[in-house]
Amino acid sequence: MKRCHFHFFSAGCLIFLLFFSGCYYGRQPFAAPTMLPGTDRDMMTAGYWITRHPSPDSLILSSYQIQMLNHHIEKDLKTILDITRVEQPFTDKEIADALRKDIVRLRSTSRYLSSGRSVSSAFYDRMVRDMDIGGLEARIYPAYGVITCFTDQRVLPTTERLFARPSDVDFDELQNNALNMGTPVLIIHRTLDGQWTYVRAPDSAGWVKSDRIARCTRFKLESYVNSDAFVVTTLPKTDIYLNPEQTHSETSVQMGARLPLIPTDDNMFHVQVPARDADGYLITRQGYIPKSSANVGYLPYTARNILYQAFEMLNTPYGWGGMYGEQDCSRFVQEVFATVGITLPRNSADQAVVGDLLGEFTPASSPADRNSVLLDKATGGETLLYMKGHIMLYLGKVDDVPYVIHDVWGYHAHASGGDRVYKIGRVAVTDLTLGTGSRGGSLLGALQSVRIIH
Repeated sequence: MKRCHFHFFSAGCLIFLLFFSGCYYGRQPFAAPTMLPGTDRDMMTAGYWITRHPSPDSLILSSYQIQMLNHHIEKDLKTILDITRVEQPFTDKEIADALRKDIVRLRSTSRYLSSGRSVSSAFYDRMVRDMDIGGLEARIYPAYGVITCFTDQRVLPTTERLFARPSDVDFDELQNNALNMGTPVLIIHRTLDGQWTYVRAPDSAGWVKSDRIARCTRFKLESYVNSDAFVVTTLPKTDIYLNPEQTHSETSVQMGARLPLIPTDDNMFHVQVPARDADGYLITRQGYIPKSSANVGYLPYTARNILYQAFEMLNTPYGWGGMYGEQDCSRFVQEVFATVGITLPRNSADQAVVGDLLGEFTPASSPADRNSVLLDKATGGETLLYMKGHIMLYLGKVDDVPYVIHDVWGYHAHASGGDRVYKIGRVAVTDLTLGTGSRGGSLLGALQSVRIIH
């Protein structure tokens, strides 16, 4: 694998806010109604959309075909990295460039701390000093590790939050990603005090607290992440218990986490939970998961399963970059498809090039042209709709109006005296007319591409 295949993502290219999902500064937004415009209570279950699907139980891709799709995403699109197969070293220049780029970007405009004060040059100077860029070796042979609990991955080695505006508290510009327990990582560099480690996960790079990583050999990493017997979690959050009575839980994982299975005849799943020994190396403990929270192996890739998994997430809170242990638009899609074994990239723009193109639009494309592609070609549960900075899962149509489920911060609506901004802040079902008449226009009018993953 060539070094040019490595990508060091920052928060600026992980996920983007657009006019529709919350790039709004000024007055506080209004709370969106519980039942959003164009929807009704019947639409809030997977069964409603399964009933309207032409073949909800048809296998869309076999396990072998999914392997080939994942291989394509990794090798051709170069948006996912197989951590277990990295052999060539990094150079000090490419790591230093990645670290400095984030500092330069953040310094380029005013940012604000949680206190509301402007970020000073001294803050960035301290970050540069802590990152110890001058301490990088000429050739860096990364070590291997496993994330031992759900953790944030940061743009800079700090828990301090930075915002573009003092009131913009939902969007921490230092939140790069969030990593599930069991995520494999390359250990690349540490801060001067050793408290933070710069890691490359399969879909992003950033700083993680060092005590959340268990070091290991590549062989041990491979045996853990590629275990033949495994479960995949199917709830938005699954508790991992450390005793069979299920009274002691120290951590949880998000939907789509893969954990090695210890075969038993018990009434719950026994799994291998990664942990650190006294020296920071990987050991495993036995954990327990209720059978209602996971599946042995991946779910079959059918529309029924994707829709069920998407609706498991209905009304779960929005979390920019995985803030607060939640998910944004692209992570929502990523977690849902992870349950069937499809490894989608982390950001929406990269997800939008996976699968077969059904339609692509420019600002000049008419609403009728966009609607025609959706109504004639899109299939619920396997089609992704992309607009700049935002991705949605297509559900189907009602009276020739297309509907989606997506994790969305908010929307503009036309009102006398100017637009109003309504905060949704959760996974929601909406139709594509949402936003019609506002200065930003509707979801349908902003649609750029439609792709089906089959």
